[in-house]
Amino acid sequence: MTAIWITRTEPAAQKSAAAWAAAGFDPVIAPLLSVHPVDSNATVPDTAQLVFTSGQAVRHSRLKAGHQRVYTVGETTADVAREAGFTDVISADGDWRDLLSIIRPTDESIVHISGKTVRGRLVERLRDAGFKASRHIVYETQMITDWPVDPQTIQAVALYSPMATNALMALPDRDLSHLTAYCLSGAVADGMEGPEIKVAVRPNETALIACSGVDHA
Repeated sequence: MTAIWITRTEPAAQKSAAAWAAAGFDPVIAPLLSVHPVDSNATVPDTAQLVFTSGQAVRHSRLKAGHQRVYTVGETTADVAREAGFTDVISADGDWRDLLSIIRPTDESIVHISGKTVRGRLVERLRDAGFKASRHIVYETQMITDWPVDPQTIQAVALYSPMATNALMALPDRDLSHLTAYCLSGAVADGMEGPEIKVAVRPNETALIACSGVDHA
């Protein structure tokens, strides 16, 4: 059985591990990142439409869920938003550019709830298009700086964000040529050196597992 390193933070790591196990892999959970809440005095209007680009943003937002319009970058984040009680959720099932394309004209404010580090220029592009857009930072992510798992005990690694790839590449030098790296997107694969690289055709868990050659229902 192929041992695969699940690099995600909790609680997403448990769900990913279960999915990879169902596909016949032996998951090893060892996050490459740590997530910490950020205190903010900013107020998000009750009428604002919300944008979430990660499940961690939903979890750390501390917003009262209701019927406000919510846009998410992918289905996984959409599921987290629905689990939190948001009822009007639209997923781009893609990257930040796909997300930008599905946001509908509105006179309401649009608030991107995010971590301290983001990819792309979502808010800036929305403002350029005439939206009242702003960003509300609710958490920050830090990279693990030492090996959380012995790479010689695994055969594969699942990577879900560019920051996780950066964290892996910044760890003390080890031979990774025996590994296969399954990457959620091309952006996640950027900068990867050492392992064989396989990239999901869509940025979701089902497609990521499928790029391993295993069907996942």
